[in-house]
Amino acid sequence: MIKEKLLASLLFLLCGFSVFAQQKTITGVVSDDQGMPLPSANVTLKDNPQQGTYTNFDGEFTIEASSGDILVISAIGMATKEVPVDAKNEYQISLKTDVSTLDEVVITGFDNVEKRLFTGANSTIDAKTLKVDGVVDVSRMLENKAAGVNVQNVTGTFGAAPKISIRGASSIFGDTKPLFVIDGVVQEDIINLDFSQLASGDATTLIGSSIAGLNANDIKNIEILKDASATALYGARALNGVVVITTKSGLKETPTTITYTLEQTVRATPTYSQYDILDSQETMSIFKELEQKGFLTQAGVVQSRSGGVYYGMYNKINNFISNDYRSAYSDNGFEVTNKPEYRNRYLQQYEMANTDWFNTLFEQSLTQNHSLSFRGGGKSNQYYASVSFYNDPGLTIADGVTRLTTNFKNTFNFSDRFNLTLSSKASRRTQDAPGTYAQSDNVVSGTVSRDFDINPFSYALNTNRTIRPYDNNGNLEYVWDNYSDFNIINELRNNYIDLEVLDFLFQINADYDITDKITYNLTASGRYVKSTNEHNVTEDANAAEAYRSMGTTIIRDNNPFLYEDPADPTAQPRSVLPYGGIYIKRDNTLESYYLRNTLNYKTKFNDIHDLIVFVGQDLRYVDRTQTYFEGYGIQYNRGYVPNLDPDFFDKYIGESGQYFGKNVERERTVSFFGKATYAYDNRYVFAATGRYDGSNRQGRSNSSRWLPTWSVSGKWNITNEDFLDDSSIISNLQLRPSYGLTATAGPATNSLAIFQSDVIFRKLVSQRENVLNITDLQNNDLTWEKQYETNIGLDIGLFKNRVNISTDVYRRKGFDLIDYVTTSGIGGQYVKAINNADMTTEGLEISLNTTNIQTDNFSWNTTVNFSVFDQEITKLQDRPDVLDLVDLTGGNVIGYPRNSLFSFDFEGLNSQGLPTFNIPGNNKITGANFQDNENITDYLIYEGSVEPNHSAGLSNTFNYKNWSLNFFISSSWGNKIRLKPTYSSTYSDLDVFTKDYANRWLLPGDENSTNIPVIADRRLVEQNPNLNRAYNAYNYSTQRVADGGFVRMKNISLSYNFPSELLDKLGVNTFSLKLLTTNPFLIYSDDKLNGQDPEFFLSGGVAYPILKQYTLSLNLSI
Repeated sequence: MIKEKLLASLLFLLCGFSVFAQQKTITGVVSDDQGMPLPSANVTLKDNPQQGTYTNFDGEFTIEASSGDILVISAIGMATKEVPVDAKNEYQISLKTDVSTLDEVVITGFDNVEKRLFTGANSTIDAKTLKVDGVVDVSRMLENKAAGVNVQNVTGTFGAAPKISIRGASSIFGDTKPLFVIDGVVQEDIINLDFSQLASGDATTLIGSSIAGLNANDIKNIEILKDASATALYGARALNGVVVITTKSGLKETPTTITYTLEQTVRATPTYSQYDILDSQETMSIFKELEQKGFLTQAGVVQSRSGGVYYGMYNKINNFISNDYRSAYSDNGFEVTNKPEYRNRYLQQYEMANTDWFNTLFEQSLTQNHSLSFRGGGKSNQYYASVSFYNDPGLTIADGVTRLTTNFKNTFNFSDRFNLTLSSKASRRTQDAPGTYAQSDNVVSGTVSRDFDINPFSYALNTNRTIRPYDNNGNLEYVWDNYSDFNIINELRNNYIDLEVLDFLFQINADYDITDKITYNLTASGRYVKSTNEHNVTEDANAAEAYRSMGTTIIRDNNPFLYEDPADPTAQPRSVLPYGGIYIKRDNTLESYYLRNTLNYKTKFNDIHDLIVFVGQDLRYVDRTQTYFEGYGIQYNRGYVPNLDPDFFDKYIGESGQYFGKNVERERTVSFFGKATYAYDNRYVFAATGRYDGSNRQGRSNSSRWLPTWSVSGKWNITNEDFLDDSSIISNLQLRPSYGLTATAGPATNSLAIFQSDVIFRKLVSQRENVLNITDLQNNDLTWEKQYETNIGLDIGLFKNRVNISTDVYRRKGFDLIDYVTTSGIGGQYVKAINNADMTTEGLEISLNTTNIQTDNFSWNTTVNFSVFDQEITKLQDRPDVLDLVDLTGGNVIGYPRNSLFSFDFEGLNSQGLPTFNIPGNNKITGANFQDNENITDYLIYEGSVEPNHSAGLSNTFNYKNWSLNFFISSSWGNKIRLKPTYSSTYSDLDVFTKDYANRWLLPGDENSTNIPVIADRRLVEQNPNLNRAYNAYNYSTQRVADGGFVRMKNISLSYNFPSELLDKLGVNTFSLKLLTTNPFLIYSDDKLNGQDPEFFLSGGVAYPILKQYTLSLNLSI
């Protein structure tokens, strides 16, 4: 018995020793089918998935295993491979491309379609190509990354969306940005903005981007759907194209990977060397000329609405200190003696000031973007979670942004047939911005202005350099503006916007395989967004002090911010805001719910016939609510206690002001859709899609409210034909024709009558009455904006797909587009929004991807994108006036592209140095009529569209061992830019002057050598009462237009992946560093821009250009 036990123990020990002896260290290299190493490939043991590792940058791995174990190797985009462990200790493992994985699947947001069966026009951008470190807004990363996608950075402010269009604009007056879809659900906009609103710089643009809360590190890839076939499943929302964003998910049977990314960015401060602005000495010489010509007099400046250094001088001339007071500027007891030598001596300090407003108002701050993610999974679930924090201390002393995002996604595999994915995304943004009011147009004089504009960039470009922020003692130095003291630093401290945006989304995706061929999918989501915009104007702000300024009788009579009692016409104007400041609050909320049910039938028979039938329905529920409140007399320095004169409401309402209000927009849609795809022998593919949409936004008639959209398309895989079997050149050749109808809801909302409450203005409060204004009459026939699109695409792969070319030609015919038609006015509406306009667009897109050099240690890859389109409005009854066509965003006229820019025909200067124009009537100087809308294109000159119709991108990537160098060039052209209006019949000592003024008309005969008009003297202004029209017409003339084309070095990056030896010592999977510069320089732009960014609209408000920046990023995973 004892012997048996000893024998059993010995056998156990021997077996245990034998098992232990079989454990060994396995090393190997994983590569793709082209022999390139595969980093981050997953290597696990089949019988013990928790024991695993990842390959490093060189594709190398190390794992403990025993003979007889099976290694499971998987990588994104590659077919999983099993390798048995034998006596060897080193393995060379090659993975083949898996046609069913990401690289060969088009994700439409509704379904995933194998590339071989997809018949539409699309562009795929993977995360590596998309990501631009240091850039937070994903929409800006799309710039020229795909042919046909145009991104104009009309503003670079965080939260404000760039202008994005796919294949040009498809609506004349409506929003033209594409539909953004994240993980199969449309990302609704908080607020809808058209092009002019995007470029306005108004505070509403801060919530213009629907994806400002998306963490770019969460993105797996982006699919851009362009033609009617690709977008057909979106039906009546697909007119402008679709951008499908897929975020990362967990990985099955994969150990947890923790990834940390840090991006630190420094932006360059603008400098005056970039712009053609006169320095303080040159500016003072113009002031002296103005003084000689009868301007900048003591009486004129001290009593005016605004004044600079001359205002300060005249105030000191009037300021008696004492009989004994003497200084460098005084010999008679006054602060400044009113003698030429003392006045000149006083002004000399400002002549030499040469203030650098950029240096004063901008900051060299460090932005940081931290991102932490967890990714992995077991047999029954996969998970992905991330959190990111972005902090921007501010480009200027008035700005700052913080953003926190979270993303959780968990997939539960309950069985081989059923899985459930629960996901949630949340973000919170707080943002500081300079206080701003909306822009306003003066259609009589042709000026565009903004009250109390304190945008630091705009201020630096529009304020002359003789003015100083601080006096000689280091105290804030004030000028005079809006009849009150003004200092930009003080104003930015006391006039500011606090913005908070909260965004929550919860989503459910369920897939159930009813049979091997039929799959049911449920997608449901709910999203809630709330933005709170608080505009604070404290009692110390110029915008509040203006309501209290009544120092002299002239100021009292001219100050528009004072109150005139209608019951007592003889009473002097007085302040009705004697204390406190102004508090303006605007809340925007979005509540949306989405539900989609689909069935997918997929089969293959006789090995040559593929059939896919996809049907479904969805429901959409969207509520947008805007509330606003304006409070006056808020005492910020006394616990926010209000103190207001009741007559303020009389003044405010009398000026058509509304101090509170609420707007609600409710949108409900239901849709039914289906798609059938048939393929024969992987050579011929046919697809047909239909969708039936109904919406409460359209008219009540069935023909208006319900709309069928459809597409038919095909593909000929010529590569699989016998005559190409032996081709050593052509690796891939496919022809894709498609034709279909898409639509969108359009900008009009008058399917029902729209009424607005108001108060009839009468001088006496007792005579005012409540009224109900008819904003829009009911339009029972209001329907969708529609578009027929024809597309022919050709995909070519050469030399084993080392050269890939994709070309598409298309024609779009938009009809039933919203038009604003002038009516007889019967019923109370003079201009009515109806479906009346047509527009055609024809274009070409080319994408080229090449692998130029491919060796073990070195590779060079190139990507080129190019697109061009031609657009024409073929039917339109809207009648724009002159100002609509000549201002910076252009207007719409039949026979021309959307947003066409026109100009007054400048004929030259006359013998007095005044501009003359080829315009109707006898008055060729001041006869410009900005309100004219009769045959105005007969005398206005067409310049071109403000929207570029050519775009191109060039990317080159060089890899050498662990180093990678990339540069990306972005270009667009075909558009025109209205130069900043700077010329006027009268100037103040606050105005800024460009270097063009050095070439201005001075003497008779100069009109033969210059086109810069004279600085008019007082007599000339008095002789021509409407002279300001002449100078504004000059600002909007053919002289003041530049070409908008540019070639920009967009990005240059250099990255380094640390070697595997170091990673093994550190115990990490990947570790890389990248240095990147964004917008480092313009390769080409029109000289007439004189430093102005060709993409940026100088609109003030909250708008800033995108500046040069430098980013250092770190990526670490364990």
